[in-house]
Amino acid sequence: MKKLPRFGRLKAWLLLTAGILFAWTNSVGSTELTKHRLYIATADQSEDTKRIIEKLQKKFPAAQYTSALSIVASRHRSNIYIAVGPAALRALLSQSADGVIVSVFTSSQAVREIVEAAPDSRRATVTAVYADPSPVEQLRLIATIYKRPVHVAVLVRDKNTYLVPLLRQAATQSNIRLSIEAVSSEENINRILDRIKDANVVLALPDSKIYNPETVRNILITTYRRDQGVLGFSVAFVKAGALATTYSDVDDIVSQVEEMLNEINVSGRIPEAQFPKYFDVAVNESVARSLNLVIDDNVKKYQSKATQK
Repeated sequence: MKKLPRFGRLKAWLLLTAGILFAWTNSVGSTELTKHRLYIATADQSEDTKRIIEKLQKKFPAAQYTSALSIVASRHRSNIYIAVGPAALRALLSQSADGVIVSVFTSSQAVREIVEAAPDSRRATVTAVYADPSPVEQLRLIATIYKRPVHVAVLVRDKNTYLVPLLRQAATQSNIRLSIEAVSSEENINRILDRIKDANVVLALPDSKIYNPETVRNILITTYRRDQGVLGFSVAFVKAGALATTYSDVDDIVSQVEEMLNEINVSGRIPEAQFPKYFDVAVNESVARSLNLVIDDNVKKYQSKATQK
């Protein structure tokens, strides 16, 4: 297939969309929690947060809204707090209220850092549905797009090495050759990219020390020139010039939270923190064509959705 003219259009995309890319970084009828009091806790009143609250209150009409910054001291261990965003999670862990905390719309890296800074007695009461895409589903999406064994490189700092075992296991299952490239925040991004120039695909993890407004344009242009696809971590990243990503909307996350609350209510156990299990896929078809990749129905229909009742 003949490649289309691309560099002028690519640079235009990057200039127009670089700003919105990192806005992401800084997204049953009703569950009857007969044994618990449910609260929706936030630490801001942004439009995005208000939209999330609206969705949560629709799904859980008995839930009470509360500010995470001013929780009244309580000895009710049956309380459950849905913490919307990292500031709410941090604030709840600093309060004296008892109960389970379910963190939503906070990245796995941020959840881990916030929980590790909390008192030991509170750590076991926190679970989460992470904001970032599942690395397992991201690698499966790569395999679905390329339809052949490919070499995937991942840039990893010490803050997200916890993902390495999961990535290695998923890569083996998807017949992917995986290279984990350890980097430091001080390294020059061009030198880092030179070390992974033989990879077919770069899987980007949501780490603002690596992918930020100062580096993303260079990363996308350099990989583009080398015919390397970049699997992003948000729809905005895909619009900016990444090849594709899985992504979860508010309804997807709320459905997963509902399942977690049902488990707590029925069994009394607090589920492990989880990556999103319900998602859609976004593909930049212009980038795919320039990389000579055919985006067929298997890719377009690559999704997972909660069963609607």
